[in-house]
Amino acid sequence: MSGLSLALPAAGFYLFSALRQWLTVVGKQPANRGLVLSAAMVAALLHLGYLGRDMLGGQYINFALFEVGSLISWVITLLLLFSSWKKPIDNLLIGLLPMAAVILIFAAFSDQHVPLKDINYALAWHILLAILAYSVFTIAAVQSVLLYLQDQSLRKHHFRGLVQNLPPLQTMDLLLFEMIWLGMLLLTASFVIGLPSVIDLKAQFLIHKVVFAVIGWLVFATLLFGRYRFGWRGVIASRWTIIGTGFLILSYFGSKFVVEVLLDKS
Repeated sequence: MSGLSLALPAAGFYLFSALRQWLTVVGKQPANRGLVLSAAMVAALLHLGYLGRDMLGGQYINFALFEVGSLISWVITLLLLFSSWKKPIDNLLIGLLPMAAVILIFAAFSDQHVPLKDINYALAWHILLAILAYSVFTIAAVQSVLLYLQDQSLRKHHFRGLVQNLPPLQTMDLLLFEMIWLGMLLLTASFVIGLPSVIDLKAQFLIHKVVFAVIGWLVFATLLFGRYRFGWRGVIASRWTIIGTGFLILSYFGSKFVVEVLLDKS
C-alpha cells in the first residue's frame, strides 16, 4: 500500500469533517457531532497508517520537513479528538483539520527522505519527542492567547466575533492544561531518552539548549503545581504558558551567547 493511498482518503475525511462542522456553525446543517468526530477519527487512523509506513517504518526515522509537520498535526488532532468526546470544542476542528490535511498531502507528494544515519535510534527518538513537545507547547501558547482574549472580551461584555465561535471559557482552560500535560510528558520522555547521550555539555555545544529547556520545564512544572495547589487559570495560566514556551523556543533555536556570557561571569 503506497503512502498516497493512505494520505488522500485521510485528507478527504479531514476536509469532510471540517466542512460538516462549518455548515453547522453557519446554520446550513443541523449539528451532528457523531458524524463529524467519526469522520475525523477515521482520518486520524489513516493518517497514523501513513506515518507508520512513510516516516517511522523504515530503518531510520524520516525527518523530512513535511513528514515531521504531518506527525505534529496528527498529535494535535488526536489530542483535540480525545478532548472533544467530553468537551464542546468541535468548532476548533474547522481550522485544525484542513491544516492537517494540507500538510499530509504535501508530505505524501513531496516523498522526501531525510534519515539521520549518523545517530543512534534512541537519540533519533529524543529529537523527535523534543520536536513534538515544543510543537505542543507552541500550540498551547496560541491557545493561551485565545484564552486571554476570550477572558478580556467577556470582562468587557463583548460577545461577538471570535468569542462567539470559541468554546466556553472553562472548556478552553481545560484544553490548555491538557496540552500542557501532554507537552510535559513528551518533553520529560525526551529528557530521559536523551540523557545517556550527554557526555560533555560544553564539548557537545549543548549548554544553551539544556539550560533553557530545563528552565522551560521548571516553568511549566510550576504552572501545573500552581494549578493543583492554588487553582491558577485564565490570565495567570496564559502568562506562565507564554513564558515557558519562550524559554523552550530559546532552547530550540539556541541562544548560546547569553549562556556563555553568564557562565564566564560566574
